[in-house]
Amino acid sequence: MEFIINPQHYTACFSVASLILLVVILIIYLAEDYYYGKQSAIFGVLIFNGIVMNVMGLLHNLWSFGEGSALVSYDTNCAAQIIERICIYIMAYYSMAYVLAIFHIEPPNLKRKLILVLPAAYPLMVIASGFFSDFFYSFDSRGELQYHYPQAGTINLGIWLYFIFGAYLLVKYAKTLSTEKFLAILIYYMLMFAGIPVRILTKSSSIFEFNVSIAMLLCVYTFQNPSEFMDRFSGTGTRKALDFSISTNLLQKKSFTVLLVYVDKLAVIIGSEQMEVSSGLLTQLTRYFKSFIDGSNVFYIEDGSYALIIPDVNADDPVIGKISDQVKKRFKDTWAFKDDQIKLFVSTCAISFPNEIDSLERYNEIRGVIRKALARLSRDMIRVTDLNLKYVEHDKKIDNIVKHALEDKLLDVYYQPIYCPEKGKYTTCEALVRLKDPQLGFISPAVFMPVAERNGAVLAIDNFVINSVCKMITSTGICDMGIDFIEVNLSIVDCIQTNMADNILGILQKHGVGTDKINFELTETWEKDITTVVDENIDKLLKAGVKFSMDDFGTGYSNIARISNLPVNVFKLDKSIIQSAFDSETSYMVMLNMIKIIKSLGKEIVAEGAETEEQAKQIMKLGCDYIQGFYYSRPLPADKFVEFIAEHNK
Repeated sequence: MEFIINPQHYTACFSVASLILLVVILIIYLAEDYYYGKQSAIFGVLIFNGIVMNVMGLLHNLWSFGEGSALVSYDTNCAAQIIERICIYIMAYYSMAYVLAIFHIEPPNLKRKLILVLPAAYPLMVIASGFFSDFFYSFDSRGELQYHYPQAGTINLGIWLYFIFGAYLLVKYAKTLSTEKFLAILIYYMLMFAGIPVRILTKSSSIFEFNVSIAMLLCVYTFQNPSEFMDRFSGTGTRKALDFSISTNLLQKKSFTVLLVYVDKLAVIIGSEQMEVSSGLLTQLTRYFKSFIDGSNVFYIEDGSYALIIPDVNADDPVIGKISDQVKKRFKDTWAFKDDQIKLFVSTCAISFPNEIDSLERYNEIRGVIRKALARLSRDMIRVTDLNLKYVEHDKKIDNIVKHALEDKLLDVYYQPIYCPEKGKYTTCEALVRLKDPQLGFISPAVFMPVAERNGAVLAIDNFVINSVCKMITSTGICDMGIDFIEVNLSIVDCIQTNMADNILGILQKHGVGTDKINFELTETWEKDITTVVDENIDKLLKAGVKFSMDDFGTGYSNIARISNLPVNVFKLDKSIIQSAFDSETSYMVMLNMIKIIKSLGKEIVAEGAETEEQAKQIMKLGCDYIQGFYYSRPLPADKFVEFIAEHNK
């Protein structure tokens, strides 16, 4: 038992280990991106204080072992113990200040600040009194500190008060933290708390100091790790950081406004460029937005929006309108991008918390409505009162419908015939999923498919469509009526599944359908989401004989070099391109040149959106291989489609 409680067996080892840990923590701290502001500064003080505390403890251990008598005098040993204990109580205060900084809690007035300091001020004065008085403690002949009771019995009261306050904060703000961060701060306090009884039991402060080092190492890899809360490319907070700031401000009952600045097509522009080029543009934007407010209140959201948290104002406050006007004025000028200057267009939205939105959940519910409104009302500032929040409830209802669409048998597959002018008949068609709810009726795919992608139902829906198409092919003999293949839309969510290619080939094999009978459609923006898994899936399907087409072509940002390398045989010109070509001579010339480029690459073209005979004839003259649109036929249920093909392909 004596071996365990005798400090001379391990104190020096713990002192050295603690010091090494703190040096490592210091190196990591100095190398990290400075984003957290006050929080980071306080953590730096904790590291410095911890190093001083450990150095003083090590000097005392050297004296105790008799190894450092040449270096450490009796007076130096006594001073080292006093400074060490001062650092311990400073550590308690700054640990509490650090937690307050994490939750962005600022004492509102001098009185509150003094209340926060007092629990540490008393023991600091008691310990500092050792330099000129022995009323609370003294040093024996061996240089060991001896407390004088009962007057010294109150010295740790401040630490207990800090622990109680820390427990209160942890309970109150727990829901704003991830599980990882909650456990980190809980363990931080437990290690600090456990160090006190261990120190009393062992009569050594080395284990307490080692606990402090471990606790701070936890902080380095959680609260001081900027990967979750900092976007390295833009130098701003992430969406998670924005959510955290909103939650903590609401819990503190603070009034604030979030000014959302939507930069039109920013996500597409930076997504198509190399990392350093994208980072350069984002850094310019970030530097500009930080000129209005503190940098820790600027956030970049993945959809190309910036969010600025402006404290102590409502959305109607003149300062919000002033900032919005300044932003719009700046965006009338150009921004440096690569070796050129580009113009960006913005629209803004101001949201007051808690007057208009009183919870993070509510904010996330209306985020989609806000995003659509910003895109629709380009370059105008809108407020929550301008939004039709009925859409939020509608979206929640759609979400529930989509989740249960398959089990409730609400889905069906329709087929839109596609005409081939060269053969004078219908040689292919597009499979289109339809959802019909008993109360809401038909719900557009443009409405329910994005919802399905968000809630994960899209995988089951796409699987249902492919199976339905295969069943229709084998049960109706539609291919004997002149249909060469059927086009099926493929979600990017499908493409990122590791078993996607095997799953599709398995379905085709199960129904006995040849791989040449299916043509999968990809949207023009699919390549921005490409990963190794996507590439492997498409390559495997191509080798198996499955073909691909590019849907909605002309709505994105393709260039000639890019389209020549895409793994597609057919390009489908979006109906917006076709319609605008007949309204404007310039648009007509754009479409004409697009067709020439695609044909020069040896690819086939489907023109979507032909609604009149005149449009159909003009498209034929341009040399498009296939024509799709209401002029020929609307999407039809499977039985009506078979009848249509049987009648028109005689």
